[in-house]
Amino acid sequence: MNKQDHINFWLRSGNENWEAATLLMQGGKNVEALFMFCFAVEKYIKDNWFNDNIKNIPPRIHDLQSIYSQTDLDLEPDLIDFLDTINRWNIEGRYPDFKFSLYRLATEEYTSKQFQKLNSLKSCLLEGF
Repeated sequence: MNKQDHINFWLRSGNENWEAATLLMQGGKNVEALFMFCFAVEKYIKDNWFNDNIKNIPPRIHDLQSIYSQTDLDLEPDLIDFLDTINRWNIEGRYPDFKFSLYRLATEEYTSKQFQKLNSLKSCLLEGF
């Protein structure tokens, strides 16, 4: 695959995760929705990584701030901080001992508020695509 193929793949995959997350949220599955939003954001950042790097293999990590630091993106500080929050959804959604704390946190009000931030972040991450 060439660079554009990779960019198209990650963008398409991120959009599919975003759509799934939105459906989960609408169905009241907030923990699962936040987990899928994390996947989508990671793919959108990796999309930028491909755009900004010569290599065709992104870092095999899931830490959003670490991947972000390897791009030319220039997010507002509050959105950079938000990446840490999203990272926690990945960990807390993946491991049962943490998952229960996410269930307590992921109320409809919390998820709705995070969704607004996620939409702002998504707009910034997809600005050049």
